[in-house]
Parts: sequence; C-alpha cells; structure tokens
Amino acid sequence: MATQVKLLVGTKKGAFIYTSDERRQKWEISDPILPGWTFHHLSADLRDTQPRFYAAANHWAWGRSVAKSTDLGKTWDYRSKGLAFPPDMKSPSTRVPGEWQNTPPGTIGNIWSVAPGHPSEPGVVFAGTQPAGLFRSEDWGHSWRPVEAINRHPYRQYWSGTGGGDSCIHSIQVDPRDPKRIYLCVGAGGSYQSKDNGESWELFSHNAIPTDPEARKLMSEIAAQAPAALPPDKDPAGLDELHRMRLDPKNPNRIWGQAHWGVFRSDDSGATWEDVTHGLPSFHGFPIAVTHHQPDAAYVVPLDYGQDNFRVCPGQFAVYRTRDSGTTWQALTDGLPGPNDYQSVYREGLDTDGLDPEGVYVGTSNGQVYASADGGDHWQRLPGTLPPVLSVTCAAL
Repeated sequence: MATQVKLLVGTKKGAFIYTSDERRQKWEISDPILPGWTFHHLSADLRDTQPRFYAAANHWAWGRSVAKSTDLGKTWDYRSKGLAFPPDMKSPSTRVPGEWQNTPPGTIGNIWSVAPGHPSEPGVVFAGTQPAGLFRSEDWGHSWRPVEAINRHPYRQYWSGTGGGDSCIHSIQVDPRDPKRIYLCVGAGGSYQSKDNGESWELFSHNAIPTDPEARKLMSEIAAQAPAALPPDKDPAGLDELHRMRLDPKNPNRIWGQAHWGVFRSDDSGATWEDVTHGLPSFHGFPIAVTHHQPDAAYVVPLDYGQDNFRVCPGQFAVYRTRDSGTTWQALTDGLPGPNDYQSVYREGLDTDGLDPEGVYVGTSNGQVYASADGGDHWQRLPGTLPPVLSVTCAAL
C-alpha cells in the first residue's frame, strides 16, 4: 500500500516534484530541478529496493543527459557515458533543425524519453532520442550503447522524410510478461515492435487506419504531396505514428494509441487496430493514459484540428474518459478551466497512479497541473504556475 505519491513534472525550463500522501488532497511542490534545462520526460523505476528517477534532460549549451536520482529527486547524476550515435551515422541527414549552430552533425539533439526495462532484467534502462534513436543501458543509466537494429532500420529513410533527422523515439514499452518483447514509436515514422530483445524490429502500426472521413482526406493529401517519403507497400493512412502509445497493465495484449488522426485500440498486441475516435470532439491529440486497475478506463485530451493549425482545447479544457473500450466517451471538466481557456497537453502530459481509487494527472502548455483522486470525476489545480509542462509521471511509493 502506497503511503506517498510523487508527481514528476518536466517543463521547458526545469523539473518539479509534487508530493502528497495516499489521500492526494494536499500537495507540496519542490524547488526547480536543473533550472534552465528542458525535460521532455521523467520516469520512475521501482524495481530495486531504492526507487530511482530518470529524466530526459536537455540544455542547448551544456548538452543532453539521462539524469538519474536515487534520493527521490534531491540530487541528480547527469553523466551518460556512450550516449551517442556511432561515427558512421554522423551525417548531415541527422542534424536537428534549429539546433545550436556549433552542434556537430549527427549529435543527439534531445533525449526524448526514458523507460525502465523488465523486472527480470535489473539495471536495464532504455532511452529514446531525437534524431530518432534507441539506446540501452545495463547499469541503471550510467553507460549506454545504441540498439543498432532499430537505429539502422531499413525504413529509417522514411522517418520524417529526412532519414530520421527531425523525428524522435518515444513511448518505449516493455511487455510485463516477456522482457524480449519491446514496443516503441518513431515520430512521423510509424510504430515498431521487437520480439527478440531488440535484435530485429517490425512495423506494426500500419493497420491503424482512420475511419473519420476528414482524417483520411488529410492523410491522403499529405501522402500525395510526398509519395517518395512513404514505404511503397503500406497504406499511407496508417503510417503517421501514434503520438503516444500505452500497453494496458491489466491486459498487455491491449494497446491504446492516440495518433495524429484518431484514437486507436488493439486487443491482439498490435496485429489489428480499431478506430475508437467516434464520440470525441476531435480526432487530433497527443497524450493517452490507462488505468492500472478496475474500473477499466482510458483518458485522452482532444485538441482542435483545422486548417488554421490552432491545436488547443477550444475554450473548455477537458479530459475525456472511456470505460467501455472506446465505445463511448465522457468529457470530464469538474474543476478544469473554462470557458475561454485555450491550452494544450503534450504527448507525455497525462498519467494515472494505480491507487484505489485511481488518480489521474494532467499538465498543460500554460504551466498548470491538475490532479483527480477519483478517476477524473473531480479535479483540483496543484500549487504553482510552471513553465510549459512537457511531461507528467506519477510514482506511488
């Protein structure tokens, strides 16, 4: 039974940690962690007797790091030996647009995501990067090696149409039943799975075909503009990656995904997908979260999508919940801001805590963090106004 809840929040200008007891009514916020650094993602590793926190920490001048803490975020070790592409992959095609002008071509632009490995493999940690790359550590994140089979995948030439230069790897998920089965998403490059501990990878999101007429029309238009940027043997409508992917911890055969063009659910480990967007105000969004226990639920934050590229909640900030596998959706707004509130939630900005009743947490592009201790029925705003929130991760200790 958890007695303490930690909410790890990554922002564009540092990280913060909220702390509460199991009732989750009163919260305290930490001082800024590594002020000025950008935290695309934080994760909690509870496989050892001592909890570990990992952070995808990036600074335009000081570099990129998987920062690590073994004292609940009080101190951090940001050394990351070997976290780099091999010399032969350092080519202009992997330069990140907008990077500092003195950054050598091929250098990692950002650490994008960090995920603990399987419980049977203590010390194994995965990191996803931009340009798109996957790296593996076997010593709790202190040293790293590239996972060559995905980093040199034959489809890499199609990732963002630039050989992976402006794409990233995110949503790294290890099957809790099988350490050899790993899933990940490549930004604008599809989603892949390995069944042999990373020795080989196959595209598995190409069957996530949108049914919304507007979504199909827009995807077809994009495909027509750059046909050479897509694999010739796949339906273009299914190749825009899942913005965020989650394995259901209650049933790892079930995978949830929020894609550019809809919300999808697979009940057979990604072999087939069902579009469950119907009932939502928009097919577009970034984050998705899933409950750890019953009642079964998934959560998304739909964003306005149109030719004007608005991409915000249009006036009323709302988290949507389904408790029937996506057949119906309910808008959850009690305690959330609106009307006349226009903000977004980034891909890592939504999480659940696995307690009873299940808590749900969301961070916004305007620097606000909201918590619900009853599955989303009621929300409270947590203390402080932060820089734009990029990541929200809950750890029940």
